[in-house]
Amino acid sequence: MTQTNDADFEAVYERHFRHVLAYCGRRLPSSEAPDAASDTFLVAWRRFDEMPRGDAARPWLYGVAYRVVSNHRRSAGRRLRLTERLKIVDRRTAEDASVPVVRGEADREVFEALARLDEIDREVVMLSLWEELSSPEVAKALGLTEAAVRKRKSRARRRLQQQLEPTEQVGNVIPITEAEGEAP
Repeated sequence: MTQTNDADFEAVYERHFRHVLAYCGRRLPSSEAPDAASDTFLVAWRRFDEMPRGDAARPWLYGVAYRVVSNHRRSAGRRLRLTERLKIVDRRTAEDASVPVVRGEADREVFEALARLDEIDREVVMLSLWEELSSPEVAKALGLTEAAVRKRKSRARRRLQQQLEPTEQVGNVIPITEAEGEAP
């Protein structure tokens, strides 16, 4: 950015930061609102040339803040689910000690099977299942069409299932479905 653009951005920041902070504060816990507002202006800085000028800047910033707040909420949900899983692990008794070992071996097999997928197929699976993004969100994140995401997800599931099943059962592919109700 040029010096003039720096001054222009500072003017936008000074004019709209309190509004964006208030927007985030009404949608997130007060401890998270400043981070969300800052993240909003980080996006605005990066996309300053795309930002409308004048009175149209605030609605544009609210659109960015909406997506930032959504990301914060998803992150908070993942943290909460992880915390709940960790509580369960803490409650395990000594006789349950074999479970993490078995789980570790299963995880290793899954990671190895994932590594054998094409990079884009692996990313589709990881974004869909581990990051809990919908097919439209995965499509947007990777710059693909929704149809391409569904096709890649289906193909990746089939390949993973074939790799993880015992060899005599490879012909019996059982469809794995998601909460979205998509066919494999």
